[in-house]
Amino acid sequence: MAHILIAYKQFPALGVGHAGGESVYRLIEALHQRGHRLTLVVRMQEAERRFLPALEALCERIVTVPHHRSLPGPRPLALLRSYLALRRATRRTLREASPDIFHVEFAQTGAVVLGLHGVPTSIRAHDVNWFLMEQQAAQQSGLARWRSRVLRALFLAFEPWLYRQFDLVAAISEGDRRLLLERRAAKSVLLLPLAPAFNPAGEAEAAAPRGANVLFVGAMSRAYNVQAVLWFLDHVWPAVVQNVPEARFYIVGAQPSESVSARHDGQHIFVTGFVPDLAPWYQAADVVVAPLQVAGGLLQKVVDAMGMGIPVVATTVSNHGLGAIPGEHLWVADAPGPFADAVIRALWQPEEAARIGHAGRQFVTAHYDPEIVIPQWEAALLKL
Repeated sequence: MAHILIAYKQFPALGVGHAGGESVYRLIEALHQRGHRLTLVVRMQEAERRFLPALEALCERIVTVPHHRSLPGPRPLALLRSYLALRRATRRTLREASPDIFHVEFAQTGAVVLGLHGVPTSIRAHDVNWFLMEQQAAQQSGLARWRSRVLRALFLAFEPWLYRQFDLVAAISEGDRRLLLERRAAKSVLLLPLAPAFNPAGEAEAAAPRGANVLFVGAMSRAYNVQAVLWFLDHVWPAVVQNVPEARFYIVGAQPSESVSARHDGQHIFVTGFVPDLAPWYQAADVVVAPLQVAGGLLQKVVDAMGMGIPVVATTVSNHGLGAIPGEHLWVADAPGPFADAVIRALWQPEEAARIGHAGRQFVTAHYDPEIVIPQWEAALLKL
């Protein structure tokens, strides 16, 4: 077994509030169970200190530096101080711990620790940023579109070069894997999807009354999620309520913006904010929606819902990474009318919804089961 040093710009823990951190925790847990020695270098907010004991049970050593949100002063200066501290801590830990393998989570972390290798290296891309900027530009006009196009060009030049500096590259979705291979970011790119934040096969008491429940899950501090929810509320939801008057829409995710919180009416629309456990909300849902206009990687909300056998209605970009077949594993629609029709169908036709849900669960199990992909990635690591 190997001694693996992991560097990550976020804090990995269950209940931390973002899919990346929860998934990295699951990866650490799996590597620990497989007998590897683990050292972690990570940025941490003060509020996340309560998660340390669970992580300390899995790692020989944890080195933390302050997250920029826990530092005083202007945000740009706090960001610089935080990432410089992460780089210094990683350099020092590489020297002191002498790991067999150095694994990095997220391109941003990879850029920060660039040149500190000295041992075989691995990196997992959580997003393909040039693809995100490409989608964003298509939604914009004027100066904003020009800015997104410039950023796309910069990311398109930098990201493939960055990944080529590592010995092993993994992507969280098949769609992202193809994008990285097309740009020759590596000779080969493995698939290492984000693991579910909970056991999809487990049972949990539903968090809301059953019947005609529509669910959106996502960190509501993120602009893409806010944009998706407001588009759904403005252009899709009125038609759903008109046809299914008892329908309820639950928006579940930490730090909802004022524009989203203001839509809570306690009758048809519910904005919950942060919840410690998503499983009960999935259990209560009749259909999960992913109406994102800009999306990359693998949407954890879609994987989790399909993994629990819940029918999903998603936009094309929300299905990009997953690669499921529209109409067979989930419903896909981009215009308001067809999107509303699919949601109504899921609420009105339980047998059809059950068929889609069952097929979706089989698809996720066959393509994204951590019990299959983690050993494949682990074998590639050990070959280094």
